[in-house]
Amino acid sequence: MSYRVLVISHMYPNEVNPMSGIFVHNECKALQQQGVNIKVLSPIPCFPLYPKWQGYRQMTLEVEREGIPVTYVPTRMFPGGFFFFTYGELYLKALIPAIKKIQSDFPFDLLHCHTIFPDGYAGGKLKQIFHVPVVSTIHGSDIMLYPKRNRATYNKTVQALEMVDQVVTVSQRLLTEATKMFPQVTGETIYNGFDPERFTPIDQQEARKSLQLPENKKILLFVGNLYPVKGVPFLLQAFGKIAAKDANLHLYLIGDGPLRPTLNRLVRELGITNQVSFMGRRPYDEIPLWINSADLLALSSLSEGLPSILLESMGCAKPMVATNVGGISEVLQDGQTGLLVEPRHVEQLAGAFQRLLIDEPKLLSEMGRKAYQASQTLTWFQHATRMKQLYQQLLSMKAT
Repeated sequence: MSYRVLVISHMYPNEVNPMSGIFVHNECKALQQQGVNIKVLSPIPCFPLYPKWQGYRQMTLEVEREGIPVTYVPTRMFPGGFFFFTYGELYLKALIPAIKKIQSDFPFDLLHCHTIFPDGYAGGKLKQIFHVPVVSTIHGSDIMLYPKRNRATYNKTVQALEMVDQVVTVSQRLLTEATKMFPQVTGETIYNGFDPERFTPIDQQEARKSLQLPENKKILLFVGNLYPVKGVPFLLQAFGKIAAKDANLHLYLIGDGPLRPTLNRLVRELGITNQVSFMGRRPYDEIPLWINSADLLALSSLSEGLPSILLESMGCAKPMVATNVGGISEVLQDGQTGLLVEPRHVEQLAGAFQRLLIDEPKLLSEMGRKAYQASQTLTWFQHATRMKQLYQQLLSMKAT
């Protein structure tokens, strides 16, 4: 049986940020390949004359991305995340007319929202209007950080947990946190996946040649947004402690964000300008080359759900040094497929980098091989298979 699922996610690739919510898009593609009919509604920021959001005002609102029809829904939001606790109602207000417009052509069986607040909150309200089951995936910050902003956001998150039919978390840690907030929540952990055809081992020198990178450097790679939650200042400070010990060490950072000017200044202050390169956002199709060109990946986050880059690096047979936050320790086997360190701990980060890049570099290939083996149970196909079963269970319950 084929299901029609309407996905609601403010995190979705768009013209302004092509990497936004790429994991949601990858899930949608995997589900569609298994016969689930998918359509996406993605709220995008709308605020009069705000210059940083000008790009959203110029976007094409109806697109198809790799076979997935996407409608971007201009939604009132406030710069700087002000009045964030109102976003659930603002999403709802924008989504109702958008859904009514598409409903005759796409009579959906189920709503799948990404983030419990604001998207899942809006989905819980939409359930009362359109009378379909609602699934909400919790990705990390929506349960670990947003509820801590203020009491109003906390209460709205609890309300969302109560309204939706099923919560899916990308790590067991997130399910534990959701259960603390609302003990009666119906939830299950389904790990995100990766595409093993795209993220697969290739020759390191060939990858470097394609990217015009130096052949003889020891490359440490970071891939992610330059946001405070990614802990990049700690990464730079740690790299600064070992950079002088080996002139061949080089750190490449893929991604962009509001912290970039601050991070550029920090690099200059640390005296490591010649060994650090900010590459900005790169096309998603290029990321496998970057991973394969690296010797080691780094993730210095202060909070996470289950980061896609961890699974993708494992698929490319590359080890990672990562902070022990969110669900990372559920997948990264410390000492086997990489090394875990505590968040904000510069000395531990530096020690892990030194061990793998300077003191015991032979561990890199051994850990990479084990990472590749572990990755093979974490593909998007396996993820979508379980998600489709979950849809079936919810729809069967509705029919009885």
